[in-house]
Amino acid sequence: MKRFLSILIFTAAIAVSCNNKALEPVADPTWYSNPTYFTEKNSMYVEMPIDTNDIIMLGDDYMDRGIWEAFFANRDIKNRGIALDATPHVLYRIDQIAGQAPKKIFVSVGFRDVLHGSQADSVVINIKEIMRRAHKLSPKTSLYYLGTLPTGNMTPEQIAEVKEINTQIAANAEAGKYTYVDVPAVITGENGTISDQYTWNGVNLNGAGYEAYAKAIEEYIGQPALNKANDKEYPAITDYYKHRLSIFNSLPDTHNRIIMVGNSLNNNALWSELLPFTDVLNRGISGDVAEGVYNRLDDIIAEQPNKIYLMIGINDFINNPDKKAIDVWTTYEKIIKKIQEEIPQTTIYAQSVLPLSADKSEQYGGVNSKVIELNKLIEAGKDKYGYIYLDIAKELQDADGNLAESHTTDGVHLSATAYFIWAKQLSLGNRMIIMSDPYVEEQK
Repeated sequence: MKRFLSILIFTAAIAVSCNNKALEPVADPTWYSNPTYFTEKNSMYVEMPIDTNDIIMLGDDYMDRGIWEAFFANRDIKNRGIALDATPHVLYRIDQIAGQAPKKIFVSVGFRDVLHGSQADSVVINIKEIMRRAHKLSPKTSLYYLGTLPTGNMTPEQIAEVKEINTQIAANAEAGKYTYVDVPAVITGENGTISDQYTWNGVNLNGAGYEAYAKAIEEYIGQPALNKANDKEYPAITDYYKHRLSIFNSLPDTHNRIIMVGNSLNNNALWSELLPFTDVLNRGISGDVAEGVYNRLDDIIAEQPNKIYLMIGINDFINNPDKKAIDVWTTYEKIIKKIQEEIPQTTIYAQSVLPLSADKSEQYGGVNSKVIELNKLIEAGKDKYGYIYLDIAKELQDADGNLAESHTTDGVHLSATAYFIWAKQLSLGNRMIIMSDPYVEEQK
């Protein structure tokens, strides 16, 4: 398996190198809305192979936050979105993706440019260049531009810029060898921005928004969209928590799967690619805390998973410096008890909470000592409750017990190498076939 992946990645790299001889290099973007998030996501994407059967969802927030594989029940759909991306960032990334010759690439980008102050003409130039490079690198790849959405936080002048972008791109599509899909016509309401029924904040889509979005492109994906909005009321942890749950509730019913539960460390992981031959569902929510997991357990229990992998607790300490480990453990116990009472056949894997980096994290002070204490409580609880304890922290920490600098992008979130190590630990004794990093393996 490792040899195959090494050959696959090497072959893709050669293809990009050969095709790039006819293309001028792309300059690094000159601005980022969140450079650490870009680095985190992009570092993982460049390590994950793409093959000729894959359908790539590339772009900004609308791509990143969509659970496309589940929307269409198709594991060949790969998410390569990065929230807060604008056209310079997608242009910077397109060669690495198109050079691997996927079957289709869907692009959604542009609204962040307009919010940043870019004019329509400059955005259009970048979109055309994205499509030109993609076609040059992979002429057999079908290309689609899904339109720029006018968001509720735009001025009338910015909304006009968005309309001009879409008008110019629609006119250029045939000559540019791509298809323009008018998603904005489906999503936009009478007020000229995203319809209120499809968003809770005027920018990000809820479950109903993604249902409409997926329906608008199902003809081009080549199969029907299965997601259907079914919003429920939950105690509000954060806006993102509400957003993510709305999308989860739009997904088709599933049973007897593996569910990854936790915060951004799970949310941002490409679990279905890291564990490509397992039926794994990502139910991570960035910013989530132990109480947040407990509040949404009914949805997880309804999916009747055969395994639950739980990692939660670090945000409890980051959000509240006075929070004690025993308080988090009390909520953790509630989570375990509820799962065991309602789905006793489900195997629970309680994973150690990851510490922060001493060098990179601004929240470091006082947190890691609480993490150590909480992990001792979680480990001790395995005998009382009968779950399996996995010490992931041990594999990712340095000699001082902090998150190793090489395994994190910002002191909290993980690098690609860290995710490969984590995935490998999950595979031990579980007969999982994992996507490993061939360069890491060769150095051992």
